[in-house]
Amino acid sequence: MDVVEFTPYVFQLLAQILEFRPEGAGLGDGYTSLFPPLLTPTLWERKSNVPALSRLIVAYLGKGAKDLVPHLMGMLGVFQKLVSSKANELFAFDLLRAIVMYMPQEAFMPRMKDIFQILLMKLQHGKTPKFVGLVTHFFALFVGKFGSQGYLDQLNQIQPGLGLLLLGQVWIPRLQSSSPTRLEAKTQVVGLTKLLCDTPALLADTNGHQIWSQILACAVKIVISPDSHLTGVSAEDNDNDAEIGYDASFSLLHFAKRPAVDPFPEVQDAGASLAKSMQTICASHPGVFAPLIQQGLSVDSKLNAGFESLCQKSGVYLA
Repeated sequence: MDVVEFTPYVFQLLAQILEFRPEGAGLGDGYTSLFPPLLTPTLWERKSNVPALSRLIVAYLGKGAKDLVPHLMGMLGVFQKLVSSKANELFAFDLLRAIVMYMPQEAFMPRMKDIFQILLMKLQHGKTPKFVGLVTHFFALFVGKFGSQGYLDQLNQIQPGLGLLLLGQVWIPRLQSSSPTRLEAKTQVVGLTKLLCDTPALLADTNGHQIWSQILACAVKIVISPDSHLTGVSAEDNDNDAEIGYDASFSLLHFAKRPAVDPFPEVQDAGASLAKSMQTICASHPGVFAPLIQQGLSVDSKLNAGFESLCQKSGVYLA
């Protein structure tokens, strides 16, 4: 067996060792010196390296993102290469989510317009249900971390009104057709809650009102669906590992599964957070949201009943 066939296993083990490194311990000299060669393009040409290498880069970001700021452009180059391939787009989004979760905001935010443009090009020319799922997962994470206005500002730089257009034509239809599960379900509810409660642009006209009502319906659908496993999210729920599995060139080490990372650990119950946030905006704008809520939930009696039950469990009364 050629030694290069062992490299995916080595990368997985290096990632696992780094993942178990104590919080606050940093990368250490050994891992720091190893990082630049990991961005060498030829390493990423080998299909079997990609799952393990992307996991290792994500582990680096989780433990020492500040030290990796000088290598941001190299990582974005890797992201752009991976996202151009249907086979590797899953790993591209692993990397992108890790960058926005761990890196200092001032380091990557000036590059976000370019990143969104790359995603939009893929949506325009290579859109698949899988890619739409990945990109809307990222949208939810971005909104959850940086607010709905941050999302709108980035996209409206590219084209005025683009943020709401994508909401209405890409994000909402995806959630209407297929519900996310586990950690993505939580991320979606957190992001959708911010869109509902912190987006004045949605209250500007009837089109915005319709989008607002549809967002609420999507959020409630996720919360009340037993298939979302929203209340049973744990650190072991890593859907990506299940999708990677095994192929002829890469095998996931059984005892080196990566731990799932909750991007919003401060939100203990996403459903209750949604209900309480709705109570706050309804109280601050009497009479404004009641018809929009009715409009959004009237499309399905299960949504209406589920939302009422959610409010009761959360101790919420909507005026």
